[in-house]
Amino acid sequence: MLNEPMSQLRLENLSKIYAGGVRAVDGISLAVPAGQTAVLLGPSGCGKTTLLRLVAGLESPNHGTVTIGSRAVNLLPPKDRDVAMVFQSHALYPHLNVQKNLAFGLQLRGTPRLEIADRVGWVAKLLGIEGLLWRMPAELSGGQRQRVALGRAIVRRPRVFLFDEPLSQLDAKLRREMRDELKRLLQPLQTTTLYVTHDHEEARALGDLVVVMNTGRAEQIGTVEDVFGSPATAFVAEFIGAPTAGTLARYP
Repeated sequence: MLNEPMSQLRLENLSKIYAGGVRAVDGISLAVPAGQTAVLLGPSGCGKTTLLRLVAGLESPNHGTVTIGSRAVNLLPPKDRDVAMVFQSHALYPHLNVQKNLAFGLQLRGTPRLEIADRVGWVAKLLGIEGLLWRMPAELSGGQRQRVALGRAIVRRPRVFLFDEPLSQLDAKLRREMRDELKRLLQPLQTTTLYVTHDHEEARALGDLVVVMNTGRAEQIGTVEDVFGSPATAFVAEFIGAPTAGTLARYP
């Protein structure tokens, strides 16, 4: 089963200003080529989740434009943006089994029953959770719940995936395994993706582009090789932890 046609994601001078003049997102412009993954990397409070919520339509920007494919989506509600979001907390419906969790979003969109069954079977096989379809979320391990959360996004076949630190609640070993699993899944799906993390290894493993954020601004945007090999500012250099104190002296 193939995905829908790939769509570029473009952010143009996007800003979100809260009461008191707090600039959670401050004039960020970013172009994510169709089918690629951009990782928003930075410390807590830097604005990366707010930026994700602006793309999803869960927040409204004060300035700037979000464009998916050829269409500006600023005025569209979240349900009409053709994006799928995966949260830190899995956010599964506790009263629905795995099969019904996977099917729920498709049912809301009026997808025919036979197509729902086809898509759910496809994504269950893709994620290796075919034997879990009749279990309830409380009967699943952390890794299994995360697979179901991923499946619920994938089964939609959206134009854009939005991931908000989806692996942060897993232990270190399972986090590494799921990171590798997610990389394996994203490559053939070829869905344009925006992925939030504070973890350098996730950024290295998953990103075609890396956006290092600080106090609402993009300190550097580039490939993994550019960002980790040639940090553009002192903040980036210090945050990724690569250079020595002598190296940091090169930056203004």
